[in-house]
Amino acid sequence: MHENTLPSFVQGLREDLRPIFSPRMLLSAWLPCLMITVLHYRTGEHHAWGHDILRRLYYLPILFAAFAGGVRGGVTLSVFASLVYLPHAFTRLLVQDPADALEKGLEILLYNIVAVVAGLLVDRERREREKQERLATRLGDALDEQRRMEAQLIRAGKLGALGEMTAGIAHEIKNPLHALKGTAEILRDAVPESVPERRMLELHIAEIDRLGQAADRFLSFARPISADRRPVDPRSLVDRVVALVSTQARREGVETVVATEGTADIPRVMGDPDLLVQLLLNVALNGVQAMTPEGGGTLTFSLGAEVQGGKEHVRMRVANTGPPIPGEDLERIFDPFYTTKDEGTGLGLSICARIADQHEGALTVRNLPEDRGVEFSLSLPAVGAGDG
Repeated sequence: MHENTLPSFVQGLREDLRPIFSPRMLLSAWLPCLMITVLHYRTGEHHAWGHDILRRLYYLPILFAAFAGGVRGGVTLSVFASLVYLPHAFTRLLVQDPADALEKGLEILLYNIVAVVAGLLVDRERREREKQERLATRLGDALDEQRRMEAQLIRAGKLGALGEMTAGIAHEIKNPLHALKGTAEILRDAVPESVPERRMLELHIAEIDRLGQAADRFLSFARPISADRRPVDPRSLVDRVVALVSTQARREGVETVVATEGTADIPRVMGDPDLLVQLLLNVALNGVQAMTPEGGGTLTFSLGAEVQGGKEHVRMRVANTGPPIPGEDLERIFDPFYTTKDEGTGLGLSICARIADQHEGALTVRNLPEDRGVEFSLSLPAVGAGDG
């Protein structure tokens, strides 16, 4: 135990002494103090005025040391100045300061008083500045959290209103579709298979079925998503998604990589594992599809912990090396029914955003610097992050 304590003590002492003997302190305090001492010792006793000036010049490096190193720096230099001045003040080492002994003793006392007072003021000002910086950081985090919540509320309001409208439209469409399909099937049965019109009726029924499936998809978007939330290990979610997407990724020439950011100690999150896997899988498959026209690439999953608004969050990132998303698409990518795919419905990422909102999290997207790809990021509160 003693062997382990000694290196830590030495390391702590080194950290404490580093600001006192920094290059700035050496140039502005230690070197001037030594120069004043040399001049003091080399000034003759008959030059009393010179001794008076040099004796008071010690205040300058003492103040510089206090400004740079606070009480510790100022007192260190004032004690050093007192010690190197003492032989010159009260002995005849080389030459003696001709001033009165009481005056010289008070001067040494003042060196240390000035160092303590100036250092205390500097330390107080630094503590206040650090306090203001911490307060500004907390305010910034609180504002970021407020903006995130406002964006979630706005998006949730849009999705709620759009969901109600979609559900109404889908119901109105499905009712006549059933009637159209029923009459078409009756007509098909009445038409012989050899007649060309039979093929047209079959195409007619197939299109009605396709419209019915589209209406079902819109209805599934409009319905509230039920979630069975419980503590979940984020690694298990990523492992499931990697296992599901790796086969298709290899087939498309895409390499799958899993990385951990910063620390391996990733806290658990409260969520529905199936819904969260659905979210991450949708994002991952979109990434694979985005890279396919380019001829392969890398799909990277990463996990990390961070603090948002004073609360611990887990961030799961899925990055692909495909082409960047244009700015106009980036702003609307989570809007319902907005898609850049020829056969897309524009519901996949909207549902993913709803799942993130339902878990009190946030799903964001950004283009990586230097056109290195696109990154989707899911941020979820850690278990216990909201406890008071």
